[in-house]
Amino acid sequence: MMKLLSVEWTRFRRNPLNIWIISLFLLLLTISAIWSGLAAREFRAKASMPVAQQAATNQAEMHDAPKMSEDAPKSTAYAASSAKEPLRLPALGGLVLNVSQMDLLSPTIKISTSSRHTDGRTSDQLFNPLMHEFGLLDFATVFALLTPLAIIALTYGLVQEDRESGVWRLVCTQTPHPWRLVFTALTLRYGLLLLIGTTASVLAFLLDPESTGIAAGQWLLMLAVYNLVWLSIAGLFTLLQISSGAVAIAMLGTWLLLTFGVPAGIGWAADRSSPMPSRMKAILDIRQFQEQTNQQRESLLTGWFQAHPEIKVNGPLKSLPREINGLPATLQLDSRIRPLMVQFDEARKHQFEFMERWSSLSPSLGVILLSDRLAGIDAPRYADFVQAVNRFEDQWRGFFVPLIMASAPWSEDQQKALPLFIVSTDDNSSASLSLSISQLKIALILLLLLYGLRGRFAKI
Repeated sequence: MMKLLSVEWTRFRRNPLNIWIISLFLLLLTISAIWSGLAAREFRAKASMPVAQQAATNQAEMHDAPKMSEDAPKSTAYAASSAKEPLRLPALGGLVLNVSQMDLLSPTIKISTSSRHTDGRTSDQLFNPLMHEFGLLDFATVFALLTPLAIIALTYGLVQEDRESGVWRLVCTQTPHPWRLVFTALTLRYGLLLLIGTTASVLAFLLDPESTGIAAGQWLLMLAVYNLVWLSIAGLFTLLQISSGAVAIAMLGTWLLLTFGVPAGIGWAADRSSPMPSRMKAILDIRQFQEQTNQQRESLLTGWFQAHPEIKVNGPLKSLPREINGLPATLQLDSRIRPLMVQFDEARKHQFEFMERWSSLSPSLGVILLSDRLAGIDAPRYADFVQAVNRFEDQWRGFFVPLIMASAPWSEDQQKALPLFIVSTDDNSSASLSLSISQLKIALILLLLLYGLRGRFAKI
């Protein structure tokens, strides 16, 4: 085996086209790894900034945004309730694989006694982030797109060109097992591509200061399986007794089908199984809820004080400050809007899980979904984060609303008694591992099929 590898390596490196393909693949992956690693580093640095510094940075980018004071007054309960730092979805150890998706998901959510759903809402977006995956050239996407192309370029004429030139006839007469030569060539290419992918991946993870060894290990496992799947597909194409040009076209067609066609079909089926609610209907419902609560503002205010007789009001209710007068209406409005927003998160979650179940049909889709899991931006985790935010917002309002309605002064003791938001930073390792295992099963099936048909290589 080692002698065959030595001979194949000599044959491989003497072909300048192979060296160009390998070099270009290494260059592109390295550039992508550096860009993604630096982007992840920048994202984490910005996330760790103090809130006041983040606000100043955001205002520098948004010239029309209103000025924010770094020393906001906290003398009243209402001011203290509005001074809560935004709640942030923590990124996981594989952020470097898909850092751009964080911008689509809006990982920070600002809570207060006001409605975050109607006041210039910048979080909990309604679109499906899966539709934007291949439009963002993060490291995982670049790897998923370029690796099959490199394999196609290195293998499409592996046997067919020798058949066309008559060399393969000579090979078959001199060795009883010509399939061993093909398997050796595929093994050599697998090792080279695996080495390049591993080197670039390690570089990307090293540039992210908060990357984890577990995330890196799971990614390298998928990287190895992904290469194995496509080398097995390439090996099956070498069995075809057609021209090398026809093989190249067939392999490119397979790449297009598995990379773009199959994911589109799975996405369509996922949308049929868990349809996304109508955004237009949600907007119309929100407008209707707003109109209804505006008409019921006075009755809701009166009803709230009747339900809380321990809080006394001096003077008529109409004379109360605006933040008190409209607070019951805001709570009523949010109680009706929140179920609408949850529908979108649940639909995205079910669609993501549906695509995971069928991702074995598309190796590229499996890589992208795994990168989402490792980065911590998958739809199920985001839906759980929003639910945790909603629960904490209820606790926050339960603490502040009575104080605001009573116009109570704010004290240091109350500041110490504020509820705390705790969100899990653990990744779903079992879900990530299942994606790699499903791809590994496909790779083993393809390898067994290739091994079972190895006798066809002896046909001239």
